Amino acid sequence: MSEIQSPVAVSKTQWLEVTLLWVAGVSAAMQFAKFSVSFDALLAHYQQGATLTGMSLSVVGIAGLIFGVSAGMIASRFGYLRVLVGALLLGGVLSFVQSTLPPFNVLLVTRLLEGFSQLGVVVAAPTLIAKLSAPKHKSLTMGIWGTFFGVAFAVCGGLGKNILDTHGLSAVFLNHGFLITGMGLILLLILKNNPVLVLPPVALNQGSVLAQMLRIYQNPRALLPSLVFLFYTCTLVSILTYVPSLIEDKTLHKSMLVILPLLSTGGTFLAGAIAQYLMRPQRVAFLAYLGVAVAGISLLAVAHTPWLFAILLGAMVLCLGMIPGASLAMIPTLARNPAEQAQGYGLLAQFGNLGATIGPPSYAALMTLFGLSGIVGLVLLVCVFGVLFSLLANRINASV
Repeated sequence: MSEIQSPVAVSKTQWLEVTLLWVAGVSAAMQFAKFSVSFDALLAHYQQGATLTGMSLSVVGIAGLIFGVSAGMIASRFGYLRVLVGALLLGGVLSFVQSTLPPFNVLLVTRLLEGFSQLGVVVAAPTLIAKLSAPKHKSLTMGIWGTFFGVAFAVCGGLGKNILDTHGLSAVFLNHGFLITGMGLILLLILKNNPVLVLPPVALNQGSVLAQMLRIYQNPRALLPSLVFLFYTCTLVSILTYVPSLIEDKTLHKSMLVILPLLSTGGTFLAGAIAQYLMRPQRVAFLAYLGVAVAGISLLAVAHTPWLFAILLGAMVLCLGMIPGASLAMIPTLARNPAEQAQGYGLLAQFGNLGATIGPPSYAALMTLFGLSGIVGLVLLVCVFGVLFSLLANRINASV
């Protein structure tokens, strides 16, 4: 693949633009969060049962699972800003349709299409953030970007829940439609003439789509950060869902449901800062996986001491939260051009959805069979692979 260079070098991070792109990411992640916070209301309105209603939450991930890599190729070919704005506007239209509370089968179709909206944002936005960041700030801005998912859930859990309780289900979707559409229009106006983002199109004579995809899978600069990320997505949601229920103190259990997602988000930002100022992101991921393993083993020793168990669980989630920040920071560190970056983010999205698909049922099965020991055993296996791929990524020279 020929190298692509921007005609304008970035010497100073464009913080306003980076912040707006991060807000766009938060608005896209709300496509998951808005259905999570309104799950009970959806269950009551549609009367479809927990399984089908749960499908309306998870079906958004199908697009990323199937089309993650090709999304990076499309963004490289047609332009990152076009893909980003189109994805945000599509998300707005779908939210407005959802606000009418259409028949359930129509709702499922909108959720499937929202997957393409979400995928377009998570591929294009971090690529644009990397282009708008000075080299000395790229790891930091990737750490900031990595917090978008946790922030979306926190905002929907607070503000979104208040809107739901006060104005009902339709208002939640309507407000999200205004937010995500507004971000698309704002970014179009602010970024359309930005010289940093004027990139030559990728040449079209690169072989078949399948051949291009195979090259991406064989490129360690894209593959290794995604593999590091895969084992994180296998684990975090499962830990947040299953392990707090093992805390015997009910008040502490309830508090941890709020504290743990915040620790995860804080870990993501912390990883970006450490990768920026102290060490390479590959080393951050390596140390984070070691921290997860140590905390996991320690949980077995304090299983019947609620406060110690909660503290160690918090330490585990903090370390887990550092892994996406490190993985995201690896991509602009290792990629040699914007096209390679976009492909890396596409592969990251695909592997992330794969991990989120296979992780929870695996952890649930082992917890049912072996309790906490089963969960810790799988955590340790995950950490072995995470450490291995972090070390392999650390052997790759920085981008040139």
